[in-house]
Amino acid sequence: MTIKVMKFGGSSFTDAGSYHIVARHILDRLAKDAEQVIVVVSAMQGHTEALKSLVLSVNETCSTDASHAVLTAGEMISVGLLEAALQRHSVPVASLFGYSVGIKTSLLFGRTLIDEVDDKPLLKALEVARVVIVAGAQGVDGDGRVSMLGRNSSDLTAVIAADIVGSGACEIYSDVCGIYSADPRMVREARLLPRVSYASASRIARCGAKVLHHGAIEYAAGRGIAISCKSLLPNETAGTLVTSAGGGTCVVINPSATRVAFHSAVEKDRAKGVFHRLGILWTELEQDGRNEGYLTHDADAALFALQQEDIDPLISAQRIVVLEVRERVRKVYELRDLDAAAYCARQVHAELVDGAEAPHSRQALIGDTPLCRR
Repeated sequence: MTIKVMKFGGSSFTDAGSYHIVARHILDRLAKDAEQVIVVVSAMQGHTEALKSLVLSVNETCSTDASHAVLTAGEMISVGLLEAALQRHSVPVASLFGYSVGIKTSLLFGRTLIDEVDDKPLLKALEVARVVIVAGAQGVDGDGRVSMLGRNSSDLTAVIAADIVGSGACEIYSDVCGIYSADPRMVREARLLPRVSYASASRIARCGAKVLHHGAIEYAAGRGIAISCKSLLPNETAGTLVTSAGGGTCVVINPSATRVAFHSAVEKDRAKGVFHRLGILWTELEQDGRNEGYLTHDADAALFALQQEDIDPLISAQRIVVLEVRERVRKVYELRDLDAAAYCARQVHAELVDGAEAPHSRQALIGDTPLCRR
């Protein structure tokens, strides 16, 4: 039996009409190449941020349980809307949410970890429905409360679903058709990368690129699941295939990196040990005697973990950075605003991807930081 696993991100759901577009795509696939479809959905575009603002307006220091209860509502709404759209076509549908999907979680330093995956709920749903809709980025904790796997982690839910049914592949849909050598909305010369290795894709994601969640890539790598990045936009090309083979040289613009400075080298080394245990990328400044660097993903969890370990950074502040990513992070440039970041990214891209010589005036023009290392 051919089961296709698809995930649709928030950019696929901009309004109510978007659910009909996705429903038609599912119907087309059922007619062409799938006997059954598992669909993982994110919240509508902008809804998670709105819910976050709402819960913080009630209590800025609310518990993780309360926060997760509110934030996961966006995906639940998406499940209901897509189910309603499919019901108009008389398609047998089943729906699974965090409390029923079989992903069991716990917390470490405020970060959700997956402890166990029970395949029975999804397999049972497939016995009665041609389409199973799953609320992305959700699990259930030991107390039976819905938990959030992390921001933008619906990709991980899709990869887990593909692993359960043994499909060997999953399709990730967003507003861009794949992984590019830079953000095509800011660097018009960016090229679509047709094949990218798991290692390169994970590195790019951890630097701040939003096409795929790093946890999904690493889960897929451990189980040999191919990830196909696509778009439903008209006239889009085939996309990017993420497997064990491929390249991955890229320029990443991260508008929300966190620059962290420590009081001493000893304190910095203790912090690096914490980051390593959590699997969080730390990009260190190569400057004489400066105990500084950047967190480009999961900064909140990292800083919370430092607090629990009685490590108090000298300073932590959000920064806009451009990262040159090859087999590791080669350089980081810190910029004053997004316009400067886009200009920097275009220059770095021309040098890195196109082989052009970068203008000697780059540092004076945009104020980049010195060479950094992982």
